[in-house]
This record gives sequence, C-alpha cells and structure tokens, in this order.
Amino acid sequence: MEKKLILGLGAIATTGAIAGGVYLSQNNPFNLEPSPDTSTEDQQKIEKLYFEELQDKERYTFCQGKEKITGTYKNSIVGSESGQVDYRSEDISVFDKENQKLYILGRTIDYKYHSQGNLSNLIGEGSLETKESGNITEYYKKNMAPVRLDYNANILYPAPDRKRTDWVMITTKGIGAVMGLAQERVDEETGDAKVLCPYFSLAGGALKNGAIVTPDSFSFQGTCPDNSPNPGVSFSGNFEFECNNIGSSEGIDLLKNYEEKEELSDFKGIINSQEKVADPEALRVKLEEMKKEMQADQRAN
Repeated sequence: MEKKLILGLGAIATTGAIAGGVYLSQNNPFNLEPSPDTSTEDQQKIEKLYFEELQDKERYTFCQGKEKITGTYKNSIVGSESGQVDYRSEDISVFDKENQKLYILGRTIDYKYHSQGNLSNLIGEGSLETKESGNITEYYKKNMAPVRLDYNANILYPAPDRKRTDWVMITTKGIGAVMGLAQERVDEETGDAKVLCPYFSLAGGALKNGAIVTPDSFSFQGTCPDNSPNPGVSFSGNFEFECNNIGSSEGIDLLKNYEEKEELSDFKGIINSQEKVADPEALRVKLEEMKKEMQADQRAN
C-alpha cells in the first residue's frame, strides 16, 4: 500500500517529490473529450491513456471512501413534515497532489427517507406519509468529477452533487377530509435525495477541526452545520467519512468496475422505459388513476 495521503492542510506524506512543470498537454485525456467522429479504437486509446495517467504515483494516490449522513429533515411550508434521512455511499477517489484536491471518480449511493406530516388549510385537514428510496452508481472522468476535499480552500464536502436529480422514487400517501368528504390519495414521482448537510471548514488544520489523519487514511466525524436553504425547510444531522489508501492498480480496477456498473444501469433504465411505454396494462392503470383524480376533484368542488 502506498503511503501518500495528506497528513494536514498543505502537507503531504510522500516518499518522493511532486514532479514540477506542466502535467497536462493538449493530448491528455483529462481535458480531451472524444468528438462524435472519434472511432471506437481511438476512444479506447484515449481511455487507456487516461488510466495510465492516473497510475502516476508521484502525482496521484487512490483511496476507497465511505460516508454516512443521518438526520432529521423538516418542512413547514405546507402543514408540517418531519422525517429521518439515511444516506450512505461508497466510492473510489483519487488525490491530485498538484492541485491539492480529492476527486470522486466512482461511487454507489443508497438513500432512504421516511416522514409523517399533517396538512391543514381553509377547506380541510389530513395526514401525509412520505417514503423515499434510491440507489445509483456513478462514474466520472476526472475533469468532471465531484470534489470531496479541497485543501486550497480548506473545505470538506458531504454528499457532493449527483449526476441526476431523478434517481429517488418518492411515494406520498395522503389521508384527509375535504369539506366533510374523506379521501385517500397516493402519488409517485422521482427526485433527488434530501441531503442538506453543508460543507465543513478545515481552516486552521484538519486535525484541529476533528479529522483523524494517518499516512494511510483520512477520516472525519461531525455534526452538520445548521442549514435552512429555504424558510420553513431545515436539516440537522451527523456526517461520517473515511477514505483508506489503496494501490494504483487496485484503484484502476475498481474505477473500471464503477464504469461498467453505470453503463449496465443506464442500459437497464432504457429497457425499462421502453417496456413501460409498450405495456398496455400500465397505460390502462394510469388512465384509471387520472379518472379517479378527476372524480375526486369534482366532489371537492
């Protein structure tokens, strides 16, 4: 195992010096996106150069990461909603000693949320139950990868933005009375995770701010800073993160595995979408739901 992970802000535990000068050239795959006319063979060559570049041990160190965010999400904009968030991810990341940043190159996320709430307005009141769950695997090229740690800015980022905002299935069940008429309604939609844990500042030193750092690992635990992105919406919770060094070859193998998993997931999504469109039973159910909603609206009016 290579021992080249950061020991503190601005300090690197390394057995060799960082190579100076310009690393990236116009032919480097970090800054080169294949054009639509690029042949499959040329794309494979670009991919090979990319992985070879990442194995430069003087510049890059791989680590395997895990994070966990748990806490309470509250929303009082319409009625009152309060629920528990459980967000966990595993990733393969690479630390670039030249620009002092840790990049997430591949990750798998599992997310769950469950809440109870009450609705109240001028014409009625009721209860609301929301269940959310999602799983997603992502692969990134370095020039598009989310930053986990930025040692120049002294910042640690929990749950950096996902590629998609529609990977979570959201099921909402409402039960209530409108003008004396009892109603029940279930809605399904997609969205993103309710993870609102802001960044942590490591200014003044990672160790001083609660990080545990060794030549082989970096870990951090902390209470998420208070966050209310909109009036009536808030999140309070805890964040745990660790990243343990692994060798370059193992890191590349894991990275390729994430790439394959994302491609397989995308392919399954396309197939499922086509099946839903072609399924007459699914269309019949959808039309029946719309009919019931129209009848409910007519009774309410």
